[in-house]
Amino acid sequence: MLRSCLNLTQKLAFTALLCLIVFCLGCEKPDTAPPRPRPRQTGGTGAVKKEAQIDLSTAVAVLKTEKGTIEISFFNQDAPKTVTNFTKKIIGKLYDDTSFHRVERESMIQSGSRFQSIETLPLEISDHKHVRGAVAMAKEEGASVSDASEFYICLRDLPDLDGDYTVFGKVIKGIEITDRIAQGDKITKATIRTTP
Repeated sequence: MLRSCLNLTQKLAFTALLCLIVFCLGCEKPDTAPPRPRPRQTGGTGAVKKEAQIDLSTAVAVLKTEKGTIEISFFNQDAPKTVTNFTKKIIGKLYDDTSFHRVERESMIQSGSRFQSIETLPLEISDHKHVRGAVAMAKEEGASVSDASEFYICLRDLPDLDGDYTVFGKVIKGIEITDRIAQGDKITKATIRTTP
């Protein structure tokens, strides 16, 4: 029995010594410092690209559709947050390849980003009316904020909407194209052009 106790004691001692060696080796400090966090490289020199400044007072949105091109000028003085948001979404290509999902014949056509958005914008109510060619942001009925990506174009005067929605632009070219848009027609490409 004494022999089995020694055997067991020797085995425990050997195991403890082995664990101590492994522990000590694992705790050894590395020769070099650990790597430091750094920003992800996005290409080339790693320099951050600056967004080109756009003069929104002369900017025009160009919506190329399956039926033709629609050009929209902005009311930047009266709806600066909405105009800035709309142009950023165009620059980000969020309206490319989106459809007109709501078409109310002789009333309005509506489109929006193909990505679900819970973003909202403050209402920027002005004296601009819902006349033929007016461009405005959609919102839920009774809401105190606009949806940040859904917009509509009036096909006729809609005075019942005045004072309740942000009218931020008007169609300056291609109003006849808006009349031909059918539900499901797409904006194939949206761009911003600045005029001199």
